[in-house]
Amino acid sequence: MVEQIQEQKRPAVWTRLVARYSPGFKFGVFRILSRLAGTLPLRVTYTVAVLVGDAIYYCSHEHSANAVSNMRRVLGPRAGERTIRRAARASFRNYTKTLADFARFPYMQASEIDRRVVQHYGLEVMEQAQAQNKGVIAVSGHIGNWDFAGAFMGRHGVPMYALADKFEPPQLDELVIQTRLRNGIHIIKMEAMAMRTIFEVIKRKEIVLLLVDRPMPNEGVQVQFFGETAWLPSGPAAIALRTRAPIVIGYCIRERGDTTFTGGIAPALEYQHLITGNKQADIQAITQAIATALEALIRRYPTQWYMFRPMWPRPATAAEARRARRQARRQARGPRARRLYHARQSISRLRSRIRGGPPAENASGMALGISVDPPDVEEWIGTRGPQEP
Repeated sequence: MVEQIQEQKRPAVWTRLVARYSPGFKFGVFRILSRLAGTLPLRVTYTVAVLVGDAIYYCSHEHSANAVSNMRRVLGPRAGERTIRRAARASFRNYTKTLADFARFPYMQASEIDRRVVQHYGLEVMEQAQAQNKGVIAVSGHIGNWDFAGAFMGRHGVPMYALADKFEPPQLDELVIQTRLRNGIHIIKMEAMAMRTIFEVIKRKEIVLLLVDRPMPNEGVQVQFFGETAWLPSGPAAIALRTRAPIVIGYCIRERGDTTFTGGIAPALEYQHLITGNKQADIQAITQAIATALEALIRRYPTQWYMFRPMWPRPATAAEARRARRQARRQARGPRARRLYHARQSISRLRSRIRGGPPAENASGMALGISVDPPDVEEWIGTRGPQEP
């Protein structure tokens, strides 16, 4: 009996192998892909990226179903189902092109950034805010190419601090940090001191970038987003309420042909008139103003919005319901099935640690920042492609 208990507690061999070799393998793969992306012609790199984007769309049922569901809200009731699915697939393609650009950054010449951002406007908004001895809260969503936006700003003497995920292993994290720092993007990690660092940046009259389109069902601030209720992080509004720093919407959009971008900074949001002294009501009102501005941006460029999580609650698809039933049956099949189930749970927890733990409690109202981690490859297996009831 004791031996059986010990056997159940002992992790599987393949679980231990993943724990031992996965971080180094991930870093090695990134270095190889980064070298290839930096060496191959841009057109070839983007062609491969499109193929990868299509593979994710057709194989990762959960993520593609989320994208289709989200795109249905963005395009509205007049859009046909074929149009919606085509736009969702295009968003996966543009996302993988953004990943390709991210992989190319360690080998990208600084002049390429100026050459590819052919149109830009709104830098005077930042200059005006800083001339008033104020820091700036730049907010955006997972839209366009945020790394190009930050690099372009840095090239023009506007260094930016961005809240970002932590990469594993540490070698990969350090490579990403140094690459972004070389392009003028200073990274603030989602750690216990993140919020204090953000306040210090604003106090120094500098710029902090926050991506606000992180769905937080029943936890964040309730707003109307594309005509339906969504929950967005309270962090940007709370920071603005405390510091009175101007809020601007920024973006860097991929143009037709893929080789060039247009960068823009909208005029600062007018939110002072929304402040009433009721903290919760004021945070909600400011967050709604941010959501309205972000909605207008996404409406203009729907296929460049990379939201593969459920932005709005949706029912489970038929495939997801089948997976849930199979999982329930496996848990009821006896000791062997339970051991297999626990091994898979261990792998899931390991993957979570590899991707980075949850944000620190005092920064829980923030979006995760400039994350570029794609959906897990393991989750693509056994799916049937994009569909939604």
